[in-house]
Amino acid sequence: MLSKEILEDLAKDCPCNLNAWCFFRDWVLSGGLDDRMAEQVRLMYDYKYLLSREKDDGTDVGKDFAFMDFSLKGYTKKFAEIYKPGMKNDELFELMFGFKKQHTEDDYWKFKKSA
Repeated sequence: MLSKEILEDLAKDCPCNLNAWCFFRDWVLSGGLDDRMAEQVRLMYDYKYLLSREKDDGTDVGKDFAFMDFSLKGYTKKFAEIYKPGMKNDELFELMFGFKKQHTEDDYWKFKKSA
């Protein structure tokens, strides 16, 4: 079962700020995800955002493509190796992708070249 602490950490940069109805919060809770799976899904959405930012026209790559690519590029295996219960999402993001979630453009371009 998803803990309240992990849910709050995952949704901290969500526009709703957990003060009103929140699509992300309701989606995660209705999916019956445990902490580990919720953390991995959040990283997969972060990855989708990174891939979409790479596109010259700025279009969204879509979750199906991003989730498949996340797996094919070995991120699911990497996640399994680094995840420990209670880890914060920012720490997981940095360990997975090699830069802080609140990244600079320089960090982003380093990721793009290494991915």
